[in-house]
Amino acid sequence: MKKAKLAIATALMMTLSTPSLHVFAGDAMPPTGDAVFGKNQPVTHGYRAMDIEHWSPETDPNAERLRAFVPLQARNEAFAATQANPKLSPETEFFNLTGDYDNYFFGATPYNNEFSNYLFNFWQYTDYYGGWHGTATEDVPPTLYDPAESWERRAFEFGIVDLPNPAYTNAAHKNGVKSVGTIFIPRSGQPYDLILKQREDGTFPVAEKLIEMKEYFGFDGYFINQETSIKPEHIKKYKAFTKTLIDAGVYTQWYDTVDDEKGKLSYQPSLIPSHSSFARDDEMGGTVNNSIFMNYNWNSPDGWNNGDSTNQVYIKKSVEEAKRRGIDPVKTVFSGVEAGMGGFGGAHNSTRNLDVILDQDTGNPLTALATLGGNFVQHALDEDLGDPSKNLRADDDHQWMIAERERLWYTSVKIDPTDTDEQKGYARPDVGVKDASEWTGISRYITERSIADGSTFVTNFNTGHGMKYYMNGKVSNDEEWSNINLQDILPTWQWWIDTEGTKLQADFDYGNSVENGDKFTYQPIGGYKGGSSLVVNGTLDAKNFLRLYKTDLDVKSTTTASITYNKTSANDRSETQLGVIFKDSPDQVEYISVPDSGKRTKGYVTTELDLSAYANREIAALGLSFDPKGNTVQDYQINIGELKITDGQDYTPSTPTGFEINNRFHTNELNVVWNREDYNKVKQYHLYAQLNNGKEEFLGGLYGDNFYIKNLDKHVVALKLTAVGSDHSESKPAIISLNHKNFISNVKVNEDTEGFNISWGKENKGNKIRLDLSFTDGRKDTYTKTVDKKLASTKFEVPMKDDDRYLLKISTLDSNGKAIDTVSYTGKMKDIYSEPFDGGYYIDGNKFGIDVPSSKDWWHMYITINGEVVQPMKKYNGVATDYFIRGYHDFNGLPVPKEGSIIGITLEDYNGNMSEVKKITVK
Repeated sequence: MKKAKLAIATALMMTLSTPSLHVFAGDAMPPTGDAVFGKNQPVTHGYRAMDIEHWSPETDPNAERLRAFVPLQARNEAFAATQANPKLSPETEFFNLTGDYDNYFFGATPYNNEFSNYLFNFWQYTDYYGGWHGTATEDVPPTLYDPAESWERRAFEFGIVDLPNPAYTNAAHKNGVKSVGTIFIPRSGQPYDLILKQREDGTFPVAEKLIEMKEYFGFDGYFINQETSIKPEHIKKYKAFTKTLIDAGVYTQWYDTVDDEKGKLSYQPSLIPSHSSFARDDEMGGTVNNSIFMNYNWNSPDGWNNGDSTNQVYIKKSVEEAKRRGIDPVKTVFSGVEAGMGGFGGAHNSTRNLDVILDQDTGNPLTALATLGGNFVQHALDEDLGDPSKNLRADDDHQWMIAERERLWYTSVKIDPTDTDEQKGYARPDVGVKDASEWTGISRYITERSIADGSTFVTNFNTGHGMKYYMNGKVSNDEEWSNINLQDILPTWQWWIDTEGTKLQADFDYGNSVENGDKFTYQPIGGYKGGSSLVVNGTLDAKNFLRLYKTDLDVKSTTTASITYNKTSANDRSETQLGVIFKDSPDQVEYISVPDSGKRTKGYVTTELDLSAYANREIAALGLSFDPKGNTVQDYQINIGELKITDGQDYTPSTPTGFEINNRFHTNELNVVWNREDYNKVKQYHLYAQLNNGKEEFLGGLYGDNFYIKNLDKHVVALKLTAVGSDHSESKPAIISLNHKNFISNVKVNEDTEGFNISWGKENKGNKIRLDLSFTDGRKDTYTKTVDKKLASTKFEVPMKDDDRYLLKISTLDSNGKAIDTVSYTGKMKDIYSEPFDGGYYIDGNKFGIDVPSSKDWWHMYITINGEVVQPMKKYNGVATDYFIRGYHDFNGLPVPKEGSIIGITLEDYNGNMSEVKKITVK
C-alpha cells in the first residue's frame, strides 16, 4: 500500500452571503513522490490579458504538446424507449463545471504516473465540461503555493484565462461533449477592461486571440466567470466582445452576476431582463452569449410558497423571461447548483431538493441544469469522513470510495438510474455519505446520451487510470498511471440491472494492488487491456440483465460480437448471454448464449458470436445477462475484459510515419513525435518500450502527434509506436532503436552572465562536440559552436538577455561530422535584471490606480508619492507591507494625489532583482 500524501488543513467554501463561484471542498494537493511533474513535462498555465493580446504558440511554453486533436463526435439521435426514464426529455442540457484530474492551481498535465487522480466517468449525462477558476500564471514559483492556506490569502496571481486540460478535451470530444475553458474575472487583481481593448476600427485583439487559442488547442469555448462589477459605459462593449467570440463559432456561457443597467454585481435568484440581455440583445444583433449560468438561490426558501402552490416562483419567472427574450430555457438558461456546498444532503442553495426545477405535469426540467464542483465527490471525501487532515482522497486505497460517490451523485444514491425517487434518511457512511435526503441524482433530470453508432463498437472497460497496465490480461507495465486519453467509452448506465432475484454487484476491477472496500466481495484480478475490467459478482439466484450501452449500431450479414471474459468462480451450470435490444422491438431483449460460460477459466478467453441472423436491424441497447439456469450460485464472479461488435471489415491502420525523438533531455525525459493520421482512420496511438530482456512494456498513448516519457529506463533498447483502429486493432509498429552505449554522459551545464560553461566526460564517443542553442520564448537568434571533444570543456558565449528560456542541444560527432548522439538541456538564462514599470496611472472619479505591469516575472511593487511609501490597505497574514504583492493586492482605489506629485514605482522580480525607479508626475 502506498502511503497517503501530505495532509490538507483548509477548505474552499461558498456561503449565500457571498454568492461567488467557489466550492465547499478541499483544494487539490501538489503531486508528491514519483508523481512530481518532471522538469520538461508539459503543464498548463494561466494567461493574463496582456499575454493573450500578444499570444503565439511559438512563445507559449509547451503549447505544441498541450493540444487536443480528437474531433467532437456526433451523438446519436435520442431514442426514448431505451432511456432509464422514457418520459424524460432529451432536450434539457447539462453544464458540468468541475475539475480535471486534481484541479491543481499550478496547472495540469495530460497524463502522469499516479493512480489517485480524479477520472471523470459520466460523460453520458454531460453536454459541456469545463472549469470556473483561474490557474497560476506562467513561471509563478510553486513555492508560493501553500495548500494549507485559505484561498483568499494566497500570494500568487491567477490567470484571467484558464485553458482546459487537453486530455480531458480529447475524452470529452470522444463522448460528444464540448470542452470549455474559463475567462475568470476576479474581484481583485487584473482589471476586467484589459480584455476589452479595441482598435480604432472597433475590433477586439484579445477576442481574436481567444478565438485563435481555442482553435489551436482544440477546445470549444469559454465559461465567463464574471465576479466583478463593470462600468455602465462598458456594457455594450462587453457584449460586442462576447459577440465577436460567438460569431466565430466559440461557445460561451455567461455567469449572470452583472446588471446591464448599472454594471453592478447583482446576484438574482431568477432570470431578470438586465441579466437575460447578456444572452440575447437584439440591439446588439441577437445572441451575445450562447447561454447563461443563472445564479443560485432560484431554489431558496424565499421563493417557496410565496402565493404559488407549485413552489416554483423563481423558476417560472426565469422561463417567462426566457420566452420574452426569445431564448430556449432548456438550452440557454442553466439553473446553477452548488454541488460542492450541498453534496448529498440536499442543501443546494437551500434546504430543498432540485425537483422545483421540474414541470409538475410532465416531470421534465423547465430550464437547463448546471452544477459547480461535481468533483466534490473527490475533494470533500476527507471532510465527509470527518478528518480533512488525512487527505485520504489522494490515497490509492480510497479511490473506490470516490468512484462509488460519483455513482451516487450521477445515478441516484441507490446507484440505479431507474430508481431516482427521494431516499429519506439514506446513508452510506462507508463512503462519507451521512444523509442522502432529497438527492436523487443527475439522471433524474438529464437523459443519458450515446455516441456508439455505425457498425463497429469496442470497449475494454478501461476508465483511464490503473495501478498497472494490462495487455491481453497480462501485466505489461507495473507502474500506476492516469491518462484519460486512454479512457474507453464507459457503460451508459452504472448500474442498471434487471432481476427478479438477488441483484449482482458490478464494479471496475483494478487488480489486487489496491483496496476495494467492504462492500465489494470479488477477488480482484485486474484488466484485460488497460487498467481495469468490468467485474460482476455476488449471489446468482435468478437471471440478472446488466444493461451496459445505449447504442445505434447497424447489424450486417457479416456482423459478429465477441466477449472476452475471465470466470474466476468455480464451475457451475450458469450461462453468460449477450443481451441485445433492437430499435424495432425495444421492449424485447434477445439473449445470445456464450457457450461453456459456466466453466471456470484459466485467464481471459474470447468467444465469438454470430449476429448475421439479425442483419439489417439496429441495436438500440447492449448488455450482458447472467443466468443461473434454475440453480443458486454462491460467490459468483466473472470479469469482462472486452465487449466487441464488428462488421467483419479490417480496420487496422497503416504503420505510423515520421516517428522520431524530438528531444532526449539530460533529466532522462524524452519527447517523441510522429505524423498524425486522420481520426477516421486512427483512433489512438500506443507507445511501447522494448526491453533488453525481450519484454515489451506499454508506456502510454493518445490521439495526437507527440508523447512525453517521464523516465527512460536504461534497459529500453527500442521504442515502438502503433496506430489503433476503430476495432482496437493495432498496426505494425514504427521503431526507434536506442543504443545506450552511445548516449552522452557526464555533461555539466552552468549559466553565467556571458552564456554557458559546459563540460563533458572524455569517455564519450566521437571526435567533436557540437553545441546548438535556440530559444523557446520568441527570441529568434540561434547559436552554434563545434569544438574538439578532447577539450572536455568550453565556454559558449551568447549575447545575454534576462531570463530567456532556452533549448541547448549537445551532440557528439563522428569523423564525418555526423551526430552520434544528442542530448537536450532546457532552462533559463541567468536572471539578473528586473524590468522597470512600463505603465502609467489613472484617476477614476475619486479613485487613483496604477496600471498592471507587463513584466512576466514581477512579484512586488513598491510605490512612493513624493518620497513617502504607500502601503496597501490590505494586510498580508496580519502584517502591513511596504509593497504590493502580485495577485494579492489591488493597486487601485488609492487616495488621489495632488497635481504635480511625483509617483515612484519600483518592481521586484521573483529572484529578488530590483528594477530602476519609474517616476511619473501627476497632471
